[in-house]
Amino acid sequence: MVKLAIIFSDGTEEIEAVTVIDGLRRAGAVCDIVSERGEYLTGSHGIVIKSDKALEDFSVSDYDGIIIPGGMPGASNISANEKAIDEIKKAANSGKLVASICASPAVVLAKHGICKGKRVTCFPAESFIETLKTVAVYTGNDVEKDGNFITANGPLSATKFAIAIADYFGLKINF
Repeated sequence: MVKLAIIFSDGTEEIEAVTVIDGLRRAGAVCDIVSERGEYLTGSHGIVIKSDKALEDFSVSDYDGIIIPGGMPGASNISANEKAIDEIKKAANSGKLVASICASPAVVLAKHGICKGKRVTCFPAESFIETLKTVAVYTGNDVEKDGNFITANGPLSATKFAIAIADYFGLKINF
């Protein structure tokens, strides 16, 4: 069974997280919500999410991949968390899936050099694009796949992002 973790923080864009969690669970994958801080988190639009696991109890070695939703300040909170960055780097370096959407490809992956040399996309804000271009190849596509990396550009692509993740593991989402 495919087992994935999605890191959630206060200020995470809910649609980018919940669409992916729902889709992957419908496809038969385990998709645990890993809290960057606290058991209950409030997304960028005031929706409260209960986590399945605390980041301090999380190890990517127990999972097939890691998902980083966007939203601000959620992406910044994840980026500032040393444990989160260490686990994302471990996933990338061990060939596990690293999936990132909206602000997080720039604010999390590019800022820490995790997507170096990869074809990636992100939310089309100029500052995010410029950050990505310092380490990666920005494509501007809705969803981009490069090896064990899948990135997407934002809330409107959340379903496409979930489908791309499911496809990566040979799973089918029944929406």
